[in-house]
Amino acid sequence: MQNTDGSTSKFLPIWVWAIALLQIVLVLFFSAGTAMSPGDFIPGLSEVNYVAQLYITRNVTMALGIIIALLLKSHKALLVILAVRLLTDISDVITVYALNVEAVKSSVPMVVVILIIPAILAIGYLWKKDK
Repeated sequence: MQNTDGSTSKFLPIWVWAIALLQIVLVLFFSAGTAMSPGDFIPGLSEVNYVAQLYITRNVTMALGIIIALLLKSHKALLVILAVRLLTDISDVITVYALNVEAVKSSVPMVVVILIIPAILAIGYLWKKDK
């Protein structure tokens, strides 16, 4: 796409695309895995119950929101959905420690490194881009 001054611009840099795609792929992988084999993803769970279904639905909805924002090529939409996703992940981490859920504490560092920190970086970029 060309700007009026003749320079080219693109919707997102590759590293933001990578973060968005990582969010989509990981979230859908864990959602599908939880739906197919709940005990492998949520220790102590033998079948999908109401709480597991809420987890699955929330994550699929977030992934679809990111996909829609990307398809619309909307920085604002992507900023909002990543911010909501970030707040959700942060609240999950806090809840794990507040409720002392030993079964999933070992996954917290992965969530922080793979989902939370990259989302913060992408949100920072999108925030500056929209100003």
